Amino acid sequence: MMKNTQNYNDLIGKTREEIVKELGDGFNFYPSDLWTYNLKKNWLGRWVLLYIHFEDNVVCRVHIGH
Repeated sequence: MMKNTQNYNDLIGKTREEIVKELGDGFNFYPSDLWTYNLKKNWLGRWVLLYIHFEDNVVCRVHIGH
């Protein structure tokens, strides 16, 4: 699972290498501009996901969704 905080905005500005060190590589395709991480399952059993968007190998945006 992921780090136990609700605020992932501190990931903005970090490189892919820093994200891998902090969160692990998961099942992400390294060169992709969008990475996802499973955070938890909601009460319906659906995964809540962390989406990390990269631009020029640096995190430019993060959001949480299903």
